[in-house]
Amino acid sequence: MISRLHPSIQTRSRSRLFNLLAWSDLALAIGMSVMGALLFSYDRVWVALCIWLISSLIAWILTRGPRRTLALDPYARAVSTPLLTLPLVWCLGQVADLNMPLLSPMPLLLFWGVGMGVARLVFRRQMPPVLLGVCSGETNLLPSESRVHYVRLEHPDEIRLAEIDALLFDSRYALTPEWRKLILQAQTAGTPILTLAELNEELYGRVALEDLHITGLKTVESHDTYAVVKQVLDVMAVFLSLPILLPISLIVALLVAFDTGRPILFLQWRIGERGKPFRIVKFRTMKRDSESNGAAFASVGDLRVTQLGYLLRKYRLDEIPQFLNVLRGEMSIIGPRPEQKAFVEEFERKIDFYAVRHLVKPGITGWAQVMQGYAAGADETLEKLRYDIFYIRNFSFWLDARIVAKTVWTILTGFGAR
Repeated sequence: MISRLHPSIQTRSRSRLFNLLAWSDLALAIGMSVMGALLFSYDRVWVALCIWLISSLIAWILTRGPRRTLALDPYARAVSTPLLTLPLVWCLGQVADLNMPLLSPMPLLLFWGVGMGVARLVFRRQMPPVLLGVCSGETNLLPSESRVHYVRLEHPDEIRLAEIDALLFDSRYALTPEWRKLILQAQTAGTPILTLAELNEELYGRVALEDLHITGLKTVESHDTYAVVKQVLDVMAVFLSLPILLPISLIVALLVAFDTGRPILFLQWRIGERGKPFRIVKFRTMKRDSESNGAAFASVGDLRVTQLGYLLRKYRLDEIPQFLNVLRGEMSIIGPRPEQKAFVEEFERKIDFYAVRHLVKPGITGWAQVMQGYAAGADETLEKLRYDIFYIRNFSFWLDARIVAKTVWTILTGFGAR
């Protein structure tokens, strides 16, 4: 039986394409490093070249997520990798006394990012679909996705698994001993096994709450290694961003003052990590006394939002003062968005697992924010929770890097924001 469980032709083809994509990224990085060394340090070319190569390689490795059965190398990596390279180049340049301005490498990093994005576009068009062998249920009830083809398997003794990339079974259906034996042997041979819930999670980046059990949650404790590293990275990112954030904040503050007058800032109590309340700081985007009648969701076409406020929300500029909350340790740059106490109490009564989102620090931006946008009611909050729990279960640097890249895209284009 195990002799049949060899990688399929599609799997081998995808592996070759992934390897070619990696070499393409590294070739672009080498070209960028050579240009960077020649442009910024004529007298110490080899030192500068080493700094550029080391920085780009570290950033490329750190933003490389775990290889999943259905995952494609995300376009977001074409943004997150150059973004991470920027502070690494600058920090190593300071150590080597190269006297390199912080933003001077931006044109070269933009070149690398565009090259990575184009390479991913080309390789995605060449990527063959994943063939999923369905062990139970009906294939017409499965989620429709262009990168997945379903093959209904009639009997385990007739299956040629060398033509299948992974096995899919629906846990709602009982499996016969023959099917269970096949799945066990496939696992032994390294063939991926997916449940329907796992398939949906990989395809759409959100969990199915109806299939979620307490034992399936990954609790992120404060002493978790990445949680500690993330807090340090948050503080470093804020200080490195100050040359950009301060001028933008001054301009936005003046615009708000001229538009609707004082107060310029909006302060509100929100619920943070472990249910601890804190005061969030934002630029005011609504008319004064907009919540005099109590807490209310902001909705599309909300008359309380000013015309300037709409633009600030679209490009997420109203969130800039929350970097103060990050420095105070109340928030992270990335995490589930914090809600008002009244909404939290209501949703904890109505929505199972809602309290799970308070296992980590709330963020200025987050997975739910870039995938869905603002929630304007209980139904959208439920959908948002699916993304929040996906983030907690996959709490990692690579996912944070994807969120940063998507957020930068929204800020630069306005696309994806609501």
